[in-house]
Amino acid sequence: MAGVVPGVNPPPLGYGKDMNHQEPLDLGATELSDAEEERIRREHDLDRPEVFDQRNDVDRRARTRANLLPEELDTGSADAEAQAREVLRDSDVRTEIPESAPDTVVERRESGD
Repeated sequence: MAGVVPGVNPPPLGYGKDMNHQEPLDLGATELSDAEEERIRREHDLDRPEVFDQRNDVDRRARTRANLLPEELDTGSADAEAQAREVLRDSDVRTEIPESAPDTVVERRESGD
């Protein structure tokens, strides 16, 4: 990872090759009460990212998604797998907990619609 000097400024946990996944997953700014957020964090293992990742098969999916698309190749990535992991986690959190994205509208349609 660019700019990281071993032993001086290690990368944040959850990034790079070791993928320790120790930091709680972020719900972002929500309008949830503290009690409701605590219940949701517990229910979805957001304070235990390794359990969340295992349940959602994030490791396998990140390896697959780390193959950059043609439009992404132009920009490049310092760590495509870590980038894919964070995108997948964010997507999984928003899918499991729609209220974590208050600025989005959840639209439910039947397959015939």
